[in-house]
Amino acid sequence: MKLIVQDANVIFDLIDCAIFELFFSLEIEVVTTSLVLDEINQPAQKKACQAVIRKELLHVVEISTIEYLRLNALDLPGVKVADRSVLKLAETRQAALLTGDGKLRRTAQELNVEVCGTLWIFDQLVKSELISHADAHAKLMRLREVNQRLPQKEIEKRLKAWS
Repeated sequence: MKLIVQDANVIFDLIDCAIFELFFSLEIEVVTTSLVLDEINQPAQKKACQAVIRKELLHVVEISTIEYLRLNALDLPGVKVADRSVLKLAETRQAALLTGDGKLRRTAQELNVEVCGTLWIFDQLVKSELISHADAHAKLMRLREVNQRLPQKEIEKRLKAWS
């Protein structure tokens, strides 16, 4: 089973396009950190996260004050402490980092940490037949409306393939 360390922006994407719980049907183990969960402020998003944590689908690694200080002291300019926490967790556990944050993605790649994003999740859901092409197309259209930072050429390729 593949281990995935999840960043907050992907959580937002999955909730926005209504595939957050479906994501946990993939053959993966998903972990995040308490610092990432602290970034989730909207009540509906918090509720969705609490639900998958209660079901033990999302595992949370608590970051202590000492760990926070160590993360803060790392020489990673432009990378927030919460992002550093998932980067270090992925590196330590030899897991894939699931993020849409460009700076975090580049930093992870420099450290030879495998990186996946929201579009990878769509690909896995379609490949595993957990979502139909039509549903994937509709949900990706919805996501494109709320998150313009996703790679548009990659979205277009998928929309064309799934139409």
